[in-house]
Amino acid sequence: MPSRHVALVALVALVAGVGAAAAGVFLVGGDEQGTPRPGATVEGEPLSGPEVRLSGSDVTTGSRVSLGKLEDRPVVVTVWASWCKGCPGQAEPLRRFAAANVRASILTVDTQENADAARAFLAEHELAVPTIADEDGHIAAKLGVRELPTTIFLTSDHRVASMWEGPTGLGRFKTGLAAARSG
Repeated sequence: MPSRHVALVALVALVAGVGAAAAGVFLVGGDEQGTPRPGATVEGEPLSGPEVRLSGSDVTTGSRVSLGKLEDRPVVVTVWASWCKGCPGQAEPLRRFAAANVRASILTVDTQENADAARAFLAEHELAVPTIADEDGHIAAKLGVRELPTTIFLTSDHRVASMWEGPTGLGRFKTGLAAARSG
């Protein structure tokens, strides 16, 4: 037979657990608030994600690059760096995708390195795409990048339709672009 002390400790633990669960539901909300019905959206909320604003200097030409200049077309944004282990493997699919999808805008962001390293990477992989320099990583942080490479597919009004972390093959580029076009 358990002692009164063990029973009291068990009862206190049970009450504390129930209290913590109740506080969690109160603070975060129940499932009915966090899980929308299929196809349902909050009134006024876009079907796609938040609008992205992005600009900077192109590492190759020095000219100003911004999403504002890429109006009315889906945009594929890939964030990479030459020191990233997965980035060289994404270069060939990105080059092929860009060549096959001239009606989509392709933009890359080279993060956390200098422009010389970015230019060398672009030349080595024969990538001729606008590339914004992000030497201090603030653009990548603003975009919510947690892993390199990361590819973000934007609708024609520059809202996030899809995002892929890690190397992206040609199939994922096509799927992401389809999501951006329908978003």
